[in-house]
Amino acid sequence: MGAPTVVHGGQSQCDSVPTGPSGMAGWVALGFVGALGMVLTGSRIGSVPGPAGANWWFSIPLGGSPYVSVAFYVSVVLVVAGWLGVGRRAWRGRLTTGRAWIVLAVWALPFVVGPPLFSRDIYSYVGQGLIAHRGLDPYSTGPSVLGPGSLLSSIASVWRSTPSPYGPLFVGATRAVATVAGSSLVDQVLAFRALELVGVALVMVFLPRLARHLGTDPGVALWLGALSPLALFSFVASGHNDALMVGLLVAGVALAVEGRLFWGLVLCALAATVKLPAALAIVFLAVDRFRTEDGTRRWRVAFETVAATAAVFVGVTLAVGYGWTWIGPSALHVPTELRVLSTPSVSLGVLAFHLLHVVGVPVVRSSVVAVVQYVVALGAVLGTAWLLWTVRHHGVVRSLGLALILVVVGSPTVWPWYLMWGLVLLAATTAQRSRVLAAVAALSMLVVGPSGSPRLLGASYVAVCLVSAAACIWLVRDQRWRKVVTGHAS
Repeated sequence: MGAPTVVHGGQSQCDSVPTGPSGMAGWVALGFVGALGMVLTGSRIGSVPGPAGANWWFSIPLGGSPYVSVAFYVSVVLVVAGWLGVGRRAWRGRLTTGRAWIVLAVWALPFVVGPPLFSRDIYSYVGQGLIAHRGLDPYSTGPSVLGPGSLLSSIASVWRSTPSPYGPLFVGATRAVATVAGSSLVDQVLAFRALELVGVALVMVFLPRLARHLGTDPGVALWLGALSPLALFSFVASGHNDALMVGLLVAGVALAVEGRLFWGLVLCALAATVKLPAALAIVFLAVDRFRTEDGTRRWRVAFETVAATAAVFVGVTLAVGYGWTWIGPSALHVPTELRVLSTPSVSLGVLAFHLLHVVGVPVVRSSVVAVVQYVVALGAVLGTAWLLWTVRHHGVVRSLGLALILVVVGSPTVWPWYLMWGLVLLAATTAQRSRVLAAVAALSMLVVGPSGSPRLLGASYVAVCLVSAAACIWLVRDQRWRKVVTGHAS
């Protein structure tokens, strides 16, 4: 990749180097062509509104042609290639924050106006917003209460009767968006996507600040954490609410490490009222600061943590008005209901079932998978506890980023966009040059098809198990896990 140039205050010594068509501008153009191709072909095979045969506000002909799928994945390759090309310049210090904004605008524009890709979750958000808009409780009823129609047909069947698993801030936001978005399903999807762009903007603003504070390259941080295919596909094309959660999370962590702990905790608590896993940041930030202080200052840290968290949780919950169901067992159980083979614990459980079946042990598949899920989850909890215990030695941002990745990988259900929780934070650390993280950011979304259906089916659990085993061996060999935690592994 070449030797990186020294970065001072977010400006590279190479800022004055022009980039002609064969330089960064050429790679940006290549990524734009890929994004445009994905959107055009996605208008036929993407997560378009239901029922079957319905179209986005624009579409291309030949919807049933196999060439459409080929063209879609060729376009994905172009996006990845463009991103890697920009990455080569970023690693040499040539991607400033200003240029990163331009790259984001060019690459994201087709996805902003195009159909949802890789997921149908945004239709669920629309349904939950309409439920709240009609005066019903989205924590007690699912979108099926809205009755048959294009919206219900667009929502994945497994979630049509499922209440909202999200926090009150997001539910309140969905109610507000549904109120102003009108009756057109396309308009509603575009409005909800605009809501998630708020989270993308927060990442673009605060991730460079976090990188500068940690002494790393802001341009590389944005390249990995905001411009990657995984970020574009998850936050913009799919419109996942993880964008809003991650944006608030990064902003909160940045403020906290800059010395404004209280306001950092407030933002992290707001992130948790979008999706509860963000609350892990509150714990890590509080413990890190508590251990660095002494005497009465420790009591101040404890007070600020409790006050900020309680004020946000109570204030948002009361303001939205749906009670405390969002942190109850029923809401927390919702994300675990769907078992997909891209989840390591699920694939390991399926493999264990088949091995037990071969040797004649009479077991039920669902029970074996559940046991393996509990074991893996326990390992993730223990690993997170160790990262919390050693947070002072490895840095709070790195430890929190690794903990979020560990929680995701060890959870009962793993979707590729969950990986953005920790990846964005790690992008601000010295791990930003990790080839492993770059591979994750480039390719992990491909385990889901353009329409939102999982690609890993049937015997694919074997491949997931092999990848999981290879990853464990890679971490254990020569104690590479220590290098990962301390930031010396690539």
